[in-house]
Amino acid sequence: MEPMLRPRALYGTAGVTLALAAAFLLACAGGEPASEPRPTAPPGTSDRLEIVDRAIEHHGGDLFGHSRVRLTVASRSGSFDVDSTTDGDRFEYVIRASEGSDEREYRRDNKALEVTESGEPMEMDEPEQARAESYVNQRMYFLFLPYKLNDPGTYKEDQGLEEWNGRQLHRVRVTFEAGSSDGADSAYVYWFDPETARLEQFAYDYSKGTGLRFRILRNYRRIGGLLFYDADNFGLNTPDGGLTVDDITPTYVEEELPLVSRIEHRDVQVEQLAK
Repeated sequence: MEPMLRPRALYGTAGVTLALAAAFLLACAGGEPASEPRPTAPPGTSDRLEIVDRAIEHHGGDLFGHSRVRLTVASRSGSFDVDSTTDGDRFEYVIRASEGSDEREYRRDNKALEVTESGEPMEMDEPEQARAESYVNQRMYFLFLPYKLNDPGTYKEDQGLEEWNGRQLHRVRVTFEAGSSDGADSAYVYWFDPETARLEQFAYDYSKGTGLRFRILRNYRRIGGLLFYDADNFGLNTPDGGLTVDDITPTYVEEELPLVSRIEHRDVQVEQLAK
């Protein structure tokens, strides 16, 4: 899905599935009500994996749930600014982007999404509102991986160790609850260092197999207790479909996926909030 505005921004791709948006909003709002059980994971998958739990802890764990993070996300196509506050069940995310003279701000909290353009509130119909929600959720999901991998309706398949350039990485395939959105059939794969559980790379397909992305993470640094990283973003698009995250191997990346962009997190500031 194309975002409403091509904001000083190439962060991820315009085709990221709406499954992320549904899962992200549910988790941000404090998860499912206490009376509602978590969905049952399909056979061969689990809603929790030890390697993912360790990864979340390694990247900052509970600190993420009580922090304010401000940064700029930049690539060769431009940049956008993020101001993210998560304090237990309360959250507020602000994304500021521009294209030419147009300045647009997206502000999402537990209650609603508000969008302003050049300081004036925007009136949006239902499709525009859905696109704006997706725009915010896509960017916030990728910004704070791997924290969202234990969201309700996120199913994980442990695919064991896989060799990448002489190094063993722990591979985990992720899918989403059926029916959660039109894009819930997309799949993701995450690779973790088996010893530290640090997230090393990830890949995803989208838009019914017409797009594929693969990111290698680099330039790790810990700020305010949270682990941040930049990424080399490789990708391929085709109108004919047939692209699948399950095809990702070192050889496939080398031979088939060109470098699309380099994504950098700049001017990172973290404020830890009192619990």
